[in-house]
Amino acid sequence: MAALGIFCLAYTVIIGKSPATIMVAPKGQCQSCCPINIKEDITFISYTTENPNEPRQILVNDDESLRRSQIDRNKLTVIYVYGFTEQYTSIGGTSMKNAYLRRGGVNVILVECSKLIAFPWYNFAVRNTKVVGQYLARFIEYLVSQGFRLSNIHVIGFSLGAEIAAFAGKELKIGKLPRITGLDPAYPLYRGTNNKGHLTPSDAKFVDVIHTDGGEFGFPVPMGHVDFFPNGGFPIQPGCSTPKYKELNKVFGYATCSHVRAWKYYIESIQNPYGFPSVSCHSYDAFNSGKCLRDLNNSNGQIVQYMGIAANEKIRGQFYLNTRTTEPFAIN
Repeated sequence: MAALGIFCLAYTVIIGKSPATIMVAPKGQCQSCCPINIKEDITFISYTTENPNEPRQILVNDDESLRRSQIDRNKLTVIYVYGFTEQYTSIGGTSMKNAYLRRGGVNVILVECSKLIAFPWYNFAVRNTKVVGQYLARFIEYLVSQGFRLSNIHVIGFSLGAEIAAFAGKELKIGKLPRITGLDPAYPLYRGTNNKGHLTPSDAKFVDVIHTDGGEFGFPVPMGHVDFFPNGGFPIQPGCSTPKYKELNKVFGYATCSHVRAWKYYIESIQNPYGFPSVSCHSYDAFNSGKCLRDLNNSNGQIVQYMGIAANEKIRGQFYLNTRTTEPFAIN
């Protein structure tokens, strides 16, 4: 029997100064689950430089909502998908939106699906990423049917959001997405799945990935055309220190600190595209021992590559770099 009433309401709590969603019962396919209502549980919130703080909802196959959004068909459209427990008003999505609008020349769309990836139901959230990805694909197809160019759409996803982006790429029926950026794609319960079960290079023409919490919340292995491993790509990222006994309220922030560095590094690159120079290397140990550092000076014909917004779509392989311990994280 499906869950009903108060069990299916979504509740907002503040975790680490950011809103998060919890539900008494999960949304999904099970006897005691709350039923999924695609059109209500997955929405698309748009912003432009004309309405940087006024969210406007776009509905699939609703031309009037698209007109009211005032997004420009001729501009780059950035679609951002957040991670587990988050909302579109959480710090990650808000920071991404603000950074892109300060840069200008873009439409920003945040995918709101918080009820489907709510705390504490991570296992159901993982199952629901495919549902959200499929609906995101239909949304992108709708935009293209209304005159938007597929070549002008860039999907960025953090954690579970990166896997949602992957499923959107797999499900798209009108061609390949030009670019998916995976920000520390979610690892738990995706480990061991095949290419149909998580982000892979085949999901877009160019897939760039930033790894910051490898082996914990994020994938520790390459999974894109190019994979960046700042500070080795593993926890603990510089500046993510263990909280003291009297600071138990900071435990959640510590647990996710290395994970969220992925979107923090990327957001910083929006304003500082060449702030994160990296070099190709077979391991972080080799990078730190100086075996690859010579490439930073462009010796032997090697070219420095940049992590983040300025990632070169023609490069392939693994790239390593170091960052600062506090913001600004870019060494450049």
